[in-house]
Amino acid sequence: MSWIFTIIAYLIAIALLLGLVAAVIAPFESLGWWAGWSKRWPKPMGLPPPTQPRPGPEPSCYIVYLSGVGSTGAGGLTPKERNFLTLLAQRQPGAAIIDDVFPYSPAGVGLTEKRATTAFWRWVTQAMRRPATRELWRIIGIRNVLQVAVSADPRYGPVFNFGIARSIVLQLLRQGYQMRTRAPIILVGLSGGGQVAVGGGAALRRLIGAPVWVISVGGVLTSDASVVDIEHIYHLSGSRDHTQYLGLRLYPGCWPIFPRSAWNQAMAQGKRTVIRVGPMRHMGHGDYFSPTVTLPDGQTHAAHSADVIGELVDRIIVRAGATREKEQGAIC
Repeated sequence: MSWIFTIIAYLIAIALLLGLVAAVIAPFESLGWWAGWSKRWPKPMGLPPPTQPRPGPEPSCYIVYLSGVGSTGAGGLTPKERNFLTLLAQRQPGAAIIDDVFPYSPAGVGLTEKRATTAFWRWVTQAMRRPATRELWRIIGIRNVLQVAVSADPRYGPVFNFGIARSIVLQLLRQGYQMRTRAPIILVGLSGGGQVAVGGGAALRRLIGAPVWVISVGGVLTSDASVVDIEHIYHLSGSRDHTQYLGLRLYPGCWPIFPRSAWNQAMAQGKRTVIRVGPMRHMGHGDYFSPTVTLPDGQTHAAHSADVIGELVDRIIVRAGATREKEQGAIC
């Protein structure tokens, strides 16, 4: 039996080695994009000219949805996510909802497009559809989790987050967004998308000079200093979601013993509001967007999440309007 334990030990060692290699090379995508190593990817400074305003009334707000770590590319949302966004659109008919930003690539390039590893990722996505190899989705999850860590890294995060902000600006412009618009920008981030929303949102604010709000849906937030540049973070927390606390436990800047960290200073300023949404899990059956699992009152998880976020959007719109009136009064 000793040979079995030897094989297991070797497999664990190989897995740890591969994980270490993956962590080391994780920032290379951001650095390579910024340095222009790949001619297939867009240039960091390349932005289109301003577009014409969209016909009709101005949207009440711009909601940008950033998917969780299982995402493979822009627009590659799960049926649950699409159902949730449909419910949210019904509750916010005046909002412009953007759902085609890939939050785990600074160049905005999905895993199955314009990459040297495209063939591998296409094989993984196809294999995931078969029951025997369904668990291969975890490879995508690990890859994207490492990009979340890059977003929070003070060395590489500024480049990564600038890339995410650039991708968001491109989609805003395609929606007819005009600089100095009155409509607030709200980033809704699921899981790892919560951290990317904070990092990318802070870069977006500096890029366009407009306040940005973040709604974190079980988001794994870290001690990223970008948090001080976000107008406010609303965090939806499920009582069965333990993954959401990983960032708060792994990043020392979130610990109370470091009161001068950017995170704790932002918390002292009241920049985060935690909203308890009931017995929801992080991912899988019974998560925040579950269309079949219900709360004790009979409402589905997806409908309840859409209701809560819809109410938060209303609150943000009112708050943004009050801020504008105050600024205009100060100018006058």
